[in-house]
Amino acid sequence: MKPKRTLFVGPFAPPYNGDGVKNIYLRDGFTRAGFKDIVWFDTITRRGLTLVNYLKLIWQMIGAHQIIFSLNRNGRLYLIPIFWLLSYFCRKRAVLYVIGGSFDIQLTDYMSSFKRKLFVAILNKLDGIFAESIALKKGLEGVGLRNVELVYNPRHDDGSRWALNKSSRNRCVFVSRVTDTKGILILIEAIKAINSEGKDLSLDIYGPMDKDCEEEIKDAEKASGGKIIYKGVIEPMAVQSVLAAYHFLALPTYHPGEGLPGILVESGLAGIPIIITRFNALPEYFKHEKSALFVSPHSVEELKYAILRLIEDDSLAQTLSEGIMKVTIPFKVEEVINRSLELLKKYNWEL
Repeated sequence: MKPKRTLFVGPFAPPYNGDGVKNIYLRDGFTRAGFKDIVWFDTITRRGLTLVNYLKLIWQMIGAHQIIFSLNRNGRLYLIPIFWLLSYFCRKRAVLYVIGGSFDIQLTDYMSSFKRKLFVAILNKLDGIFAESIALKKGLEGVGLRNVELVYNPRHDDGSRWALNKSSRNRCVFVSRVTDTKGILILIEAIKAINSEGKDLSLDIYGPMDKDCEEEIKDAEKASGGKIIYKGVIEPMAVQSVLAAYHFLALPTYHPGEGLPGILVESGLAGIPIIITRFNALPEYFKHEKSALFVSPHSVEELKYAILRLIEDDSLAQTLSEGIMKVTIPFKVEEVINRSLELLKKYNWEL
């Protein structure tokens, strides 16, 4: 018997944001696991008209028997209802990897009661909805979804490991989208305050930069005397090795859609200590002084104090390194793919 045709739908990097990077790892993981005959459809229009790419996608969905969606907010709102309509004409199966950690909030706060009930009914036609966190799973179940499973955000372990030495000491790294809500401006203020007191701390900034931050980042670079540098975007497969060369990573995020940032998983694979905010689902994964140092969102003073603690206490840094490596074991690509395949087999998919 000819195997069922499987279609994977989602954005792929570049750009190197959470959506595209997650889907690269899923694609590589499924391929290495031997899941064959998948058509990989990139929802980002690389050339030509967006409408043409959209029509090509619908044509691919018509011909597919099994569809894996890995989508952010806009993709979910438009493509899942199209799948539901197509499934009335011929039998189709589908699952959804939820990108981001606030899908439940989007359903409750940004939809009317009628639209939410309708969309929840459509989502319940899927075989499974894969949430990245326990908090998101509970939130989605709370709005009436019956088919939610916990499937973590995957990352590849390249073997690079953190070590505190002369070359890494007092070097802070920020890796994320460079925008206000990710906490970069708060981090810059904390670094400036520490250095004004006679410390010698550097900050390297990586990630795609939003236009509304460009001027402030450039001003901070110029005023820092070489202590603050924007270094562009890291290729996904190089992130872990880059992280391993720093003293610690700081991500004081208060981004509204924050789930578990992939960079924190990669930090755990490398074993680099992290300083993060007590925000959204982050306390679900990490424990204060065991696998991370927590600070309050928007607080320059708390962030400054946490940084000083970390650079002055090597035993604390080592404790955090060992703790975060344990936290991220379930996030390795192989673990996530095995979990996904188990669920697809439970749904009687042909793999």
